[in-house]
Amino acid sequence: MARSFQPGVYLVRVLTDDRTHRLWVAAGSSPEDAVGLVLDAIPEGWSASPALERLTPAEIDGLNLRQGDVQEIVRTIRRC
Repeated sequence: MARSFQPGVYLVRVLTDDRTHRLWVAAGSSPEDAVGLVLDAIPEGWSASPALERLTPAEIDGLNLRQGDVQEIVRTIRRC
């Protein structure tokens, strides 16, 4: 029986050119793949790296992402 591919859902931290952090989510085959997907979606000059935060299974289900989907999920993260 063939098994269908289930992408992982990964959080990616984005640093904008004005040094603001944003949180994105991407459905990819690995955290590195997710970072690449986000880099393709954000403006040139911004950077991206895997985030330490994790989503719960319920949060992941609510996003309804398919392989290759990317979206910003939090407007801005401010460091205290």
